[in-house]
Amino acid sequence: GGIKGVGEMRPDIQLFDLGDEVMMEPFIEVVSKHKLIWLTHASEPVGHEYPGKGGITPDMLYPLITSFPDLTLVCAHWGGGLPFYALMPEVKKAMANVFFDTAASPFLYNPQIYHQVIQILGAEKILFGTDYPLLTQARLLKEVRSLDLPPETERLILGGNARRLLGLTDTKG
Repeated sequence: GGIKGVGEMRPDIQLFDLGDEVMMEPFIEVVSKHKLIWLTHASEPVGHEYPGKGGITPDMLYPLITSFPDLTLVCAHWGGGLPFYALMPEVKKAMANVFFDTAASPFLYNPQIYHQVIQILGAEKILFGTDYPLLTQARLLKEVRSLDLPPETERLILGGNARRLLGLTDTKG
């Protein structure tokens, strides 16, 4: 029917265990068979508490990623800091099909996170997200545009990456 993905799922409150391959394998098989993207909630294991902070942290996501390397996965909320582990070559290699959205970024990280993740993984791994209605698009757009990113990098983050990932034609002028 044209569906492109599944999510944002919250495994920690939807009561399924990412580490249970018996349960996860059939789900991932269907997602992969239909070339769908899976968007999962993610949270950092340290730092301040906030409404919506969950239990899906990098240490839970990484085994899933290595167990299902062909899965196209989007980790919401910067993957709970997972991009920083890509400083390890084996982690960066394992995350070939993993992307990160910027949803709720002002509540979680200093805007410097954009520069850091671009340096570690590349701008092509970042997807614009807001967590609307919690945050408006205008607030996140203002944050991205305040970073003085090269125009092509900004274009990728603000829609180019999503168009590529979704298999949509890039309408670049």
